[in-house]
Amino acid sequence: MTSASCSTTSSASSTLPAPPDAPAGYADVLVGLQYGDEGKAKIIDVLATEYDVIARFNGGANAGHTIDTPLGRIALKQMPSGVFHPHAALYIGSGCALNPWKLADEITQLREMGVELDGRLHISARAAIVQPHHIALDRRGSAAIGTTGNGIGPCYADRALRVRNEARVNFMLGDLLDNEAETVGAMRQVLTGMINADGGTSPWVAEMSDLLLRLPDVMTLLRPHVEIDRNWLTRRVKCGARVLFEGAQSVLLDVVDGSQPYVTSSHTVPAYAYVGGDLSPKYHRRTIGVAKAIMSRVGRGPFPSELGGERSAKYCREAAEKHIGIEHEHERFCADTLLRSNDAFEVGAALRMLTGEYGTGTGRPRRIGMLDLAQLREVVKAHGVDRLYLNKVDCLAHYLQSSYQGVPMRVHRDVLPSEHIPDVLIYPGLTERSLAYGREGHLDAGLGGFIDFVERHIGTPLAGIGLGPERASMLLLDGAKPTVPSCAVVPQVTNHG
Repeated sequence: MTSASCSTTSSASSTLPAPPDAPAGYADVLVGLQYGDEGKAKIIDVLATEYDVIARFNGGANAGHTIDTPLGRIALKQMPSGVFHPHAALYIGSGCALNPWKLADEITQLREMGVELDGRLHISARAAIVQPHHIALDRRGSAAIGTTGNGIGPCYADRALRVRNEARVNFMLGDLLDNEAETVGAMRQVLTGMINADGGTSPWVAEMSDLLLRLPDVMTLLRPHVEIDRNWLTRRVKCGARVLFEGAQSVLLDVVDGSQPYVTSSHTVPAYAYVGGDLSPKYHRRTIGVAKAIMSRVGRGPFPSELGGERSAKYCREAAEKHIGIEHEHERFCADTLLRSNDAFEVGAALRMLTGEYGTGTGRPRRIGMLDLAQLREVVKAHGVDRLYLNKVDCLAHYLQSSYQGVPMRVHRDVLPSEHIPDVLIYPGLTERSLAYGREGHLDAGLGGFIDFVERHIGTPLAGIGLGPERASMLLLDGAKPTVPSCAVVPQVTNHG
């Protein structure tokens, strides 16, 4: 560990300056480049050995990732993804909206699995607390924009509002540390005001009241991990630590940069890592993007490459409202039959079933789209992405059995050699044999040509492609790629969206 000479605690000895000749470390930022669920945790797992600290800088319990380990499967929502790499310290920055109850549950589950967190996990004392009234407010209005109902939006809103009706409504984790009884009492006052305004008839009253009763016990578990030193990460980097920031959600859902109002409630763009992650941007080294070849989106909002267009969006919206998920779809439909359809909506439904595209935390069916290289190109340019990992490339093989008979991709006009070529092209050279060859660590003309085609259209190199869910299935690239075969015009398939 590069920063071995620097303490990871908040003790007085940890404030000693680094030796004059000690080289400073750096920070890289890893973000999803689409609408979320791109497999960021998998890439962090691949890269974690190169870093000393894995840090979260935004979001909260509204973003989840499932990790399979030799100890079993666990769904994490707030814990940094490097938790199963024991050499790495973990940091949750001030830009996060913290649900203390859910984080305590995660810590308990991890400890039961034998994961050591003492001295490793540090949570900024300035992280905002998701309070019971935030969760109640979010559940009341979640259908309008498709939020997860975890209270993240109201929490960030109260952070900006600060005071409502002369009562403080924004609290940070450090407030519980300084004066727990007073802070819990203030939270209870806000919740009581909501209950009274609703006439005490809301179904969530007992549940939200119970959360407040449990908060002192929860804080007993969290208190040893609260980091009151706002310069903790800076000191680590000055001592040589290498930091990997991981973003929750993805850049197209940024509260400002995304398509309002169908966005998340925090800043997801890589530049915000240094605000929400509590580190000076002068230590920035590289921006790493993660995308997936089978695109998907949960909730409402624009999705230019969606298979089935508005029909797909409406179906997924109604399925979420009726709690229709993977089991129901597999009972009702045959994926292989849908895949051979000439209807893009049915092809999208088949791809969702075959590739498991359902919300990690909610189980909601995700809207499915073709790989949008035009959109990726704009995002790469806007956020200075230095390299990109593309997951689920193996899943593109399903297209070979569809009416497309190749991989459809939406491309950017500026890259096309002729105005007469349509915006959607078919890449014909990717075969099951090419993918199998890639899993063995080799590139043939089909897979190598696909990589070259993607790179030319997005304007940045691919650092790796995912050819399966396991870490070992990530094919890391060295830049040697064969010539790209020519692409075909997209066939006439109903409603490309």
